[in-house]
Amino acid sequence: MNSHGIVVGEYDNMCTPDCGGSPQAWMYQQSTGALIELTFDPSETGAIANGVSDGGIIAGEEVKAGQLAGYWTVTGGAVLLTGQWQGYDWAGAANDSGTIIGEFGADGTPGNGALMWAAPGYQEVSLPPLPCDSCMRGDVAANGINDSGAIVGHSVYAIGMDSPISMLAVEWQSGAAIILGSLQESGTSDAYGIDTGGDIVGASRVGTATGAPTHAFLIHGGTMIDLGTLPGDTNSSAVAINDAGQIVGTSDDGNTERAFLYEDGQMHDLNALIDASSPLVGQITLQAAAGISSNGWIAVNGIDSRDTGQNADTTRAFLLIPAP
Repeated sequence: MNSHGIVVGEYDNMCTPDCGGSPQAWMYQQSTGALIELTFDPSETGAIANGVSDGGIIAGEEVKAGQLAGYWTVTGGAVLLTGQWQGYDWAGAANDSGTIIGEFGADGTPGNGALMWAAPGYQEVSLPPLPCDSCMRGDVAANGINDSGAIVGHSVYAIGMDSPISMLAVEWQSGAAIILGSLQESGTSDAYGIDTGGDIVGASRVGTATGAPTHAFLIHGGTMIDLGTLPGDTNSSAVAINDAGQIVGTSDDGNTERAFLYEDGQMHDLNALIDASSPLVGQITLQAAAGISSNGWIAVNGIDSRDTGQNADTTRAFLLIPAP
């Protein structure tokens, strides 16, 4: 979501396999209450919206004999992005300069790779992976970008043919990939969001033991900080950070997920922060935060206990607006 109260996402028609259901992209405008379907062309089988910038660029993809990266504008218009991987790629986020990031996925070699398209020409550029001498195929992804053009994600990594392969959080600056490390040198981490000041959030395994849990992290001033979990949980992941330093994500005990807000050094269960006067109190469970705007509005996915029958446990999108 962005700071203008615009939220984007997808709707899945989870019906029987032969009912013709397909993902549909949407944009919600809080100012008008309008939920608007986003499409690229009438012949597509579906579309997905993955992120929206304050500048009004919506990154996403068309589903049509594959995946085709593209973007919409909040004011109207849709453009498919071209390049070497057209048909096997998707766009995930954009910044206010109009730079869009995404990913391609191909069977066999080279595997998955990170992509960037910069305005105004939107020529496709592949972001370099970390060195991996023993990798049979790549696994690289770009997940977040700030307005300075710094990009975060992950890349496989191994130096030497006999070295174990790691999956490490990475930051790209001016086209160069920088290792961000992992908690307790576990060798497994991923970065999902970055704010204007360069603070980065993501998730990392805690320790190298088999079955070691995953914890949300914050990188501030070059130091990776373990954010822990909500009480009683074992795993967590941070997906977004705003310029006020507020962080959102998900915490779980292996079975049940809860969305969280981390601020002032403390992790809060978002379910416990809902205004007591809201008619949704006791009816919904907020499971996974998806984004937070600069003014503290939070987009989050969850379930409504009033959904029953075949609609039970249907995932719904919610918008949380801070009380005055």
